[in-house]
Amino acid sequence: MEKHFQILIIGGGTGGIMVAAQLKNKQPGLSIAIIEPSEKHYYQPAFTLVGAGTYKMEKTIREEASLIPSGVEWIKDKATILRPEENKVETEKCGSIGYDYLIVAAGLVYDLSLIAGLEEALAKGVVCSNYIDPEYTWKCLQGFKGGNAIFTQPTTPIKCGGAPQKIMYLAADYFKRKGLDKKNKCGVCHAGFSHFRRKGYCRNTHESYPSV
Repeated sequence: MEKHFQILIIGGGTGGIMVAAQLKNKQPGLSIAIIEPSEKHYYQPAFTLVGAGTYKMEKTIREEASLIPSGVEWIKDKATILRPEENKVETEKCGSIGYDYLIVAAGLVYDLSLIAGLEEALAKGVVCSNYIDPEYTWKCLQGFKGGNAIFTQPTTPIKCGGAPQKIMYLAADYFKRKGLDKKNKCGVCHAGFSHFRRKGYCRNTHESYPSV
């Protein structure tokens, strides 16, 4: 028999779990399910700190089962097809699941091939990404001996608007503590017009970390 829920959530990350918990707290009688294939939950907001060497990667990982709100069903499967005209979601193993309301909070799949040369650059030990592997970011920072350190910030929506700059400030502090502050120049390459929308904050940050 096909399962049906009043609220069906695709994605058991921080967003999906928070929404499920809030809805269940407000209306305990709601039937809610989360579709999430992974048994591990990663607290990604801490990846910036891992990349700067101030936090351990293992502390960002918890068992998914320990975070599923009480009374919420965990469907350990992948959502493969959305059928909004039928109020259904097709899954890889559990078949079709019906819903009254659907919340999409799925994660992302990184496709490095969309940027020419990125895969090759990541293998050289001088290009890194906190989203892909924050521990590798920390390794790259430790191997930095001086020169230009460039941090990029796109205008596309990202999980934390300040994350690209936070790792820059943390890296600059690490370089200073290592005695490299006179041997390096940190800069931010962003597609926007300024570091922050408020001019009061922009003045100081532009002076310390110029756009490139």
